[in-house]
Amino acid sequence: MIDLKMPKLWISYVNIKNKTTKVPVKDNTTKVPVKDNTVKVPVKTKTTNVPVKDNTVKVPVKTKTTNVPVKDNTVKVPVKTKTANVPVKDNTVKVPVKTKTAKVPVKDNTVKVPVKDNTVRSTQIYEYSFPYLHVPVNVCKSNGAKSDPFLLFVVKSDVNHIAHRIAIRNTWGNTSNPGIKLVFLVGYSPLMKEFIQMESDTYKDIIQQNFLDDYHNNTLKTIMGFTWVATHCSGAKYIFFVDDDYIVNTKYIWNHLHTLSIAGKRGVFLGYVWKNAKPHRNANSKWFISKDDFKDDVLPPYAGGGSLVLTVDTINKLLSQFKFMKPMFIDDVYLGIACKKLKISLIHESRFSVRYQPDKMNHLFSSHGFRSPMQLIEDWKKFHIKYDMVI
Repeated sequence: MIDLKMPKLWISYVNIKNKTTKVPVKDNTTKVPVKDNTVKVPVKTKTTNVPVKDNTVKVPVKTKTTNVPVKDNTVKVPVKTKTANVPVKDNTVKVPVKTKTAKVPVKDNTVKVPVKDNTVRSTQIYEYSFPYLHVPVNVCKSNGAKSDPFLLFVVKSDVNHIAHRIAIRNTWGNTSNPGIKLVFLVGYSPLMKEFIQMESDTYKDIIQQNFLDDYHNNTLKTIMGFTWVATHCSGAKYIFFVDDDYIVNTKYIWNHLHTLSIAGKRGVFLGYVWKNAKPHRNANSKWFISKDDFKDDVLPPYAGGGSLVLTVDTINKLLSQFKFMKPMFIDDVYLGIACKKLKISLIHESRFSVRYQPDKMNHLFSSHGFRSPMQLIEDWKKFHIKYDMVI
């Protein structure tokens, strides 16, 4: 019988539950029950086992931060600059501004902007924008003429006054002088659409936009004329604005303007100037001006809108101011207010007569108020040769 020597092993017996087995124990460890395939292992750092939810665990954080609830997938992060979290409305945020500016309410897509050329700082409250329905040709270089006129007559006419326009074309507006041109300003009327089309095709001297031709739109008609001149005939030397019920001594005004031109006069605004006039406060008056339209009790000096002469530089200054003014239907008063704001000097000329005096046209630039187109034709036949009124 062979004597087999086996090495001695220290074996400890423990109760086996839940299907455990005897195993050698080393390093002072003991067998413990194993549940759910998990084991306890030595942890080097001082950590604590805590319940884990949603597959997340706590990990050591190097910087001094604090766990806070997170809403809407946003977190607070360290900010280097000294800024503060503030509520944000309408997708806007406050940002540092280098220049000293202030936030102000903006209405109607307008902002305060500096205005040059002797204008005042104000807020744009009006935008003039009407499409042209008819424009003249062969009046200025931009529309086919060989040169810009020295004197451009711009006649403000009622759209219905076809006979007035025909009378003017055959009297004081009829000249072969290439330095003089004539155009008419009319508003829109659906009843006159076809007639104006034929008139424009025949004479090619109509300026029309699509605002309604009405007495209360006289200012729109004036602005239309100013805008067309500044845009399409800026090379003209002098602009004579006149209503369609005037007789004009063409030669007399021509000679006078040549004198001004030789003297180098610029920024010209000539007219029959009214001073210290009071606004009509009677609501039944044709010329009623409310306190909302003009609050003062005395109107600024203004030139009667029926007959006046301007240079293009003056027209451009006025156009720059119109957008900052509340529209007023009395166009000559409106121009007077603009001139006061711009410090434009009005030159009074009594030779722009506010009464109809055809028998005195030898010393008048213009005379207002013929009763009918036929009377204009008759008076022209009687006086134009006598007073040498044709160039």
